[in-house]
Amino acid sequence: MEGEAATTTTITETVVTITETTREVSLGKVALVLTLVLLLAYLATRHVLGIGNRRRITLLVGPAGSGKTTLFRQLQNGKPPALTVTSVRANECECGVSGDRPATDVVKVADYPGHVKLRSGCGAYLDRAKRIVFVTDALVYNQSDRVREAASFLFEVLKHPSVLRDRVPVLIACNKSERMNAFSPEFVKKRLEKEIEVLLSTQGDLSDTVGGAEGNANIASTKEGQAFKVSDCYSKVTAAAVSASKGTIKPIRQFITS
Repeated sequence: MEGEAATTTTITETVVTITETTREVSLGKVALVLTLVLLLAYLATRHVLGIGNRRRITLLVGPAGSGKTTLFRQLQNGKPPALTVTSVRANECECGVSGDRPATDVVKVADYPGHVKLRSGCGAYLDRAKRIVFVTDALVYNQSDRVREAASFLFEVLKHPSVLRDRVPVLIACNKSERMNAFSPEFVKKRLEKEIEVLLSTQGDLSDTVGGAEGNANIASTKEGQAFKVSDCYSKVTAAAVSASKGTIKPIRQFITS
């Protein structure tokens, strides 16, 4: 009888142990499933908010009336629009862009409004930019106020903290180049350099560091006493003639897919 009792006790203990082990395994599986669910939810949230894709957009910026929205529609639809209106909010799209390669790259493009009163929100898009196309009207470079406005905007782009930190490349797209009175990219670049040099001289020496004196930024490796050149910028800055209304935007396509 004692042997039977001992056997019964052993069997009971074994059953209890198996039950507890099964419960632990089940709880472990539940915990694993919950962890996976939370991880997927987190990744989905990052995707929706764009956090996981911070550096994926090609950003079109520039003064109002420079032709950004026309260029945006050209990239989006593959042809110039019949009519555009001045944007009062950002436009975004994913579009196929071919550069020098036969394959078509799918890229996300954002067009940000150029009106002065709307520029305060541009920083959030600069934070996400992988490349920046600075669109400027090549017809206005004999008008000091328009040149000053364009240079001031370009300077704000170049000194933006994330643009500086990540050395985001910038293409100065000299739009409306099909017109006889359009200025060349080289002339546009020199006029912008001259105006930015004035801005730098009024805001501090070129050796000022980011986060130093208020409003100052070390955007280039230019030595003291030397003229500012966009080729000295830490971000690679180039310029090209384009015509959004005529669909002549090959330099932009090459830049986007480079």
